[in-house]
Amino acid sequence: MTLVLQADNDTHLQHAGRLLTLGGIVAVPTETVYGLAADATNTDAIRKVYEAKQRPQQHPAIVHIGSIEQLPDWASELPDVAYQLAEQFWPGPLTLLLKRHPRVSPLITGGSHSIAVRLPAQVQLQQLLKQHRLGVIAPSANMHQQLSPTTSAHVLEQLEGKIDAVLDGGRCQVGIESTIVDLRDIDNGIQILRPGPVTARQIGGVLKQKVHAPAEHDVAVAGNMARHYQPKAQLRWLHNPEEAKGGVILVRKVRQDWPAGQQELGATPAQYAHALYYALHQLDQQQQTIIWLEPLPEGEEWQALRNRLDRATQ
Repeated sequence: MTLVLQADNDTHLQHAGRLLTLGGIVAVPTETVYGLAADATNTDAIRKVYEAKQRPQQHPAIVHIGSIEQLPDWASELPDVAYQLAEQFWPGPLTLLLKRHPRVSPLITGGSHSIAVRLPAQVQLQQLLKQHRLGVIAPSANMHQQLSPTTSAHVLEQLEGKIDAVLDGGRCQVGIESTIVDLRDIDNGIQILRPGPVTARQIGGVLKQKVHAPAEHDVAVAGNMARHYQPKAQLRWLHNPEEAKGGVILVRKVRQDWPAGQQELGATPAQYAHALYYALHQLDQQQQTIIWLEPLPEGEEWQALRNRLDRATQ
């Protein structure tokens, strides 16, 4: 049975920290989605996470830390731009891809010499990581390639009995996964390898240089598989409203010229991201078999959401 702990209860938070330091695996809240955490220095615990999720070991994970001061514990040859971005965007939904410190287990990185690191903004998780001087891997707390969880209930739907505990911190504020930016070879440019809440324009504004955000690349990073983020229902883009025969239509704002059965997620990217996975979980619980998607606008600010939904519709 999976233990449910409350993040705003100091005793529960301490218990979650002890479980992690003893090699347990605990689903933890972040501002993006719930992650399945394990001590990133404990190879047995790392293996437990991959086994619980049925995640391929060559698929790299992100290390979550509690302070910028922990960054040299995980990465080496740190460029100045890493600290510039950390000072501007941490704690928050930005992951830095850097050169792996030699003592870090390649189990975390899919065998590569790179490592992805971020400092999450969820307050109790930060407190836990700081107090125990922990770095944890925390891939999304769901079965591999399935729908990411934004509440503790979503975690338990898929992982009840397979993990030691879930730390309930309420609903995630952002709702989709972090941006991953590649800082391993800055002399040859900086690029985003997974779009997310922090955009190329924002990063470029801090660094005073162009940041690229290619639609496709061949670098192995978290969440970059062709099929990912998938609910049980079939997701389809709706290019012609007349095609919508049954099912629910997810829209930014209700459209009077479209059929009934529309569910509004939000007019802005932030509103839409906050609502997306939560709505898809609800529709799965209702046993919907098909969900239609209103096409999203072009433009950088919607790129992360197009990325997630393109993979979810495969």
